[in-house]
Amino acid sequence: AVVSTQSTGGVIGPAFFGRAPKLTANLVEISEQFVKAQEELLCGNNRDPPVTPEDIFGKEKYLSRTGLQKCKFRWYSLLDHVPADRPSLYVMNEFFDALPVHQFEKTADGWVEVMVGVEEGSEEDRLCYTTYRTGRARTLDLEKELVGAANGTRFEFSPLSRGVVKTLSERIAAVGGAALIIDYGENTLTSDFTFRAFRNHEQVNPLEDLGLCDLTADVNWRDLAANVGEGVKVHGPINQSDFLTLMGIGERFKQMYGKVPEEKRDSFIHALDFLCSPDQMGARFKVMCITRSSDPTPFCFET
Repeated sequence: AVVSTQSTGGVIGPAFFGRAPKLTANLVEISEQFVKAQEELLCGNNRDPPVTPEDIFGKEKYLSRTGLQKCKFRWYSLLDHVPADRPSLYVMNEFFDALPVHQFEKTADGWVEVMVGVEEGSEEDRLCYTTYRTGRARTLDLEKELVGAANGTRFEFSPLSRGVVKTLSERIAAVGGAALIIDYGENTLTSDFTFRAFRNHEQVNPLEDLGLCDLTADVNWRDLAANVGEGVKVHGPINQSDFLTLMGIGERFKQMYGKVPEEKRDSFIHALDFLCSPDQMGARFKVMCITRSSDPTPFCFET
């Protein structure tokens, strides 16, 4: 089984399934629009009637179709609903960056948590950031890797992300398989705050126009790796450029370039550069793999 978990509408492309017939692909998705786009891409004709929020959140498996190369596609709203009785490949592309984060800052009085409050004197109940010495913040005073941190140090992590990697670890340790995680972020425990919002491709204030913006935060790879369960091991993260190069993107580019219409070749070259250039996604995006402890190191992570 291939389990594709995403929240941004991306899917494992048709080219993958064209080379891997008779797979069962379980997709975790909670957006009606993205489900429709995924189904059209992977299965052809749109369904009628479309899936509704009641379908998505009211049924464990809310859509099942046969698509490319007779692969079976099933849609779920939660990873917990996906069957865990057989070895599976979990592909998580830009999944963790969409999960909520907690933010903390070291002060002279200890760690404080960044919260959202209402601006004093605001006639329109304008939201703003504030800090409190919460119980969660106090626990960081005893966190081994954070003891002795200088004032002004910032720490951002996602409790939900920790839960997801633990679930993946339990599944992989029990029945085998692997998880391939592709996302943006840095492999450092502490960094500046990265929670931000975008609307119409422009970065905006996350506390304004609520519900109308895309919210995101960088993945804390170090924290993610530190929270896997027993019986598994973590490989990476490595830069996306290194991963794609070792996977043969250069050779694949050469194979396809001659088949691309001349008027589209510039955009084809641009796409390769966008994926691999250190100034673009090549270094910003990273790749991590989780396997059973007894399994060999995956090819791309051997060095």
